[in-house]
Parts: sequence; structure tokens; C-alpha cells
Amino acid sequence: MSDVIKIDRLNYIIDSDSKSNEGFIGFFDWLRIDVNTIVGIRLCFFENQWYNDFLIKLAYVVPTFENKCIEVLFEEYTYDSNLSGDQDFTNNYVYKSQKGEYLFTFGLDHLSEGELNSLLKYCKVLTEKDLTESR
Repeated sequence: MSDVIKIDRLNYIIDSDSKSNEGFIGFFDWLRIDVNTIVGIRLCFFENQWYNDFLIKLAYVVPTFENKCIEVLFEEYTYDSNLSGDQDFTNNYVYKSQKGEYLFTFGLDHLSEGELNSLLKYCKVLTEKDLTESR
């Protein structure tokens, strides 16, 4: 994992806690409307993370499980809870820009091609150049 990610000429620097935890900041679930379509993500983060209070207050975040998790839906969807229980925990890194914007990464290792394609509507694909240009 790179210490710096560059997106649209803005550098995001890795958080030391997520780096020292090797990308394990909690568990996450991809929220799906069917077996091939991801429409959001639920992050159940470890309680001691400094950014938890910040995340809970964002307008587009729905706190769940007594504020121990957050859900971010990419659009106004109702997801199928039976298809949305991954409990994955890989590659969860937190980055912060000089402007105070945050970037969270999530592991894609276990997703099918259809699920990955559904994410392209909402997510930016980072190239090797994005990860090395800012060094």
C-alpha cells in the first residue's frame, strides 16, 4: 500500500494508525441489491479510531448498530441484507489530504467481475501513476 495517493492533483497521506494496523480498522460489508450489484458499504470500525466521531456526523452517512457502524449508500437504494454480510477486513486504509478531505480504501479481492463493474459507476479507478507520481 502506498503512503500517498494522488487524485486530481491532490495528495492524500496515509493515517499512521491504519498503516500500523496493516489496513485492519474494522469489518466491512458490501451492500447489494442483487448478487452482481453493489450500491453501498457498511463499515464497522474499531471504537478507538480518532475519525469515528467525524464519520458519524457526515450528512451522507447512516449510523447503524448503536453508532458502531456506518452505512454509505451510493444512491437511494434499499439493499438486500441477505446479500450484504461479507464481514471482510482487508485493505482498510485511511488517508487525509492537505485540505482535510478523507479517503478510505477497501479490499476488492473477493468481488466478482459483475460486482467490480457495478462499482465503476461510483468509484474512481486508481492507476499505478496515481500511487507513484506524488512520491
